[in-house]
Amino acid sequence: MSRSFTNTLLWLTGIIGAIILLLYLFVFDTWIVPGNDKLFIASLQPTLKANDRILTRRRSVPVAGELARCIEPNTSNYVIGRVMGVGNDLVEIKNSIVTTNGVGIPSRHGCNPVQLTHPVSEELVTLSCHAVETGSWTYEYLSHQGFSDGDHSTKVEPGRVYLLSDNRHMHRDSRDFGTVDVTTCEHVVFRLWGESFTDSSRRFTILW
Repeated sequence: MSRSFTNTLLWLTGIIGAIILLLYLFVFDTWIVPGNDKLFIASLQPTLKANDRILTRRRSVPVAGELARCIEPNTSNYVIGRVMGVGNDLVEIKNSIVTTNGVGIPSRHGCNPVQLTHPVSEELVTLSCHAVETGSWTYEYLSHQGFSDGDHSTKVEPGRVYLLSDNRHMHRDSRDFGTVDVTTCEHVVFRLWGESFTDSSRRFTILW
């Protein structure tokens, strides 16, 4: 191997390393989804699982429909949910149907049912899976036909967002803790890999 080739390789390695460092410092943050809270983990499915390593976009303001990592009110803990309403929006949930300002996003088709152990009762529950296509992105959420935790109606205050878990049945979201300060939120944009790097189904995934 010639000295010029070695020098070129070192320069390229240094430049790539510098770019990655700058992206980490100013654009993206990386975070491993903790697995010590059963309800939190259940609420993230089918989109995320425990020990997924994700990227969030620093200083971003998530918009309606996007997945966001925010700080749960009155705690220092992170919570992840889908933004269903921003300042001055009216979010309503009736018979498990979610609307924002009277408009809902219908599911376009089904997806494979998911079996989960309920974090409280520890019973095995089968949840229906629904795929939503907005034209800009696609995401999946879980629901249970026989479950309802009542109707909800929230007028989102300016500077806050309404979060909804992708698992509508086993949730930790604004139905539980109210709206969230938008300045604590970052858009979740990418999954680097899951608990095992060899699991190709959970590696290098764009997240909406």
